[in-house]
Amino acid sequence: MRGFWKKVALWIKASRALYTITVLLPCCLGAVVAWQAGVPFQGGLLALILVGMMFANIGTNFTNDYFDYRSGVDRRDRGRVYKQGAEVLMENPLAESGSVDGFAAYFFSPRAILASAAASFAVTAAIGAYLAARVDWRILPLGAAGLAAGYFYTAPPVKFGYRGFGDLICFLGSGPFPVLGTYFLFTGRLSWTAALAGVIAGLWVDAILYIGNVPDAEADRAVGKTTLSTLLGRGAVRVLGPLYYGLSYLLLAASVAFRLFPAWALLGLLPLPLAVRALAIAGRNYDDIPRFAPAILTTVQVFALSTLLLGLGFVLDRAL
Repeated sequence: MRGFWKKVALWIKASRALYTITVLLPCCLGAVVAWQAGVPFQGGLLALILVGMMFANIGTNFTNDYFDYRSGVDRRDRGRVYKQGAEVLMENPLAESGSVDGFAAYFFSPRAILASAAASFAVTAAIGAYLAARVDWRILPLGAAGLAAGYFYTAPPVKFGYRGFGDLICFLGSGPFPVLGTYFLFTGRLSWTAALAGVIAGLWVDAILYIGNVPDAEADRAVGKTTLSTLLGRGAVRVLGPLYYGLSYLLLAASVAFRLFPAWALLGLLPLPLAVRALAIAGRNYDDIPRFAPAILTTVQVFALSTLLLGLGFVLDRAL
């Protein structure tokens, strides 16, 4: 029994399940925007959406780790030690052997990672089919596009993440898609308020990806992976980092000023000093990976706090 739980813990580590907040919190944001607009809150519906989105993100993580492992980028990436997931394969000396002993000891081989991705996507597809049948069939195109984007983020022949489209896919998949998709399932319509909330959340998540990719520039360039850092160099973080956060917080303030968001939404500005701290660390240390690494975790904190506080603003506006 102890061995079973050890394997479960390893699966969770490989799946990076804790990082699924990058899609779960935007879904919750879409739900509270709908509730603030006067639609009854539906806990069961939100739970189904969250489970589906969680497994979609996990499937994307597994697929990403499998194809990055195959490309060799993880072996070259000096910043990999500061991330979670790929090391499950990299630390398995029998990963390529296919031996039963190796599988029993480490649980994950490359084939097991790929099978886990397929199983995760299957869970999402099943929930999506149920929601299409019971709630609104028009969600199908968005769901299909999301699954395709998740799989082909690193999978051939498309390989979005290797062709310079990774940031766009991340922005859409963790911002407009989950916020608008959840809002649509709750209300049966779209709105500018939900769209703007999705754009803002997407910028906060995309900042995680962009800043997280800065240490990987050399490894990515060596295997032909195109990212903003391979195109513009690591030093570009001193300009692009402030642009991500400046634009997101400016949009938030403007949305309140034009009464698309309630005044309470300004709570989402409170983590701004934390964003400034992340940018300061990144701007000073983009050529020093160990010193740069805290900036990556800080971007996750900025996203989580900003999204939670923005959502809280919508809740308070309806409740008070």
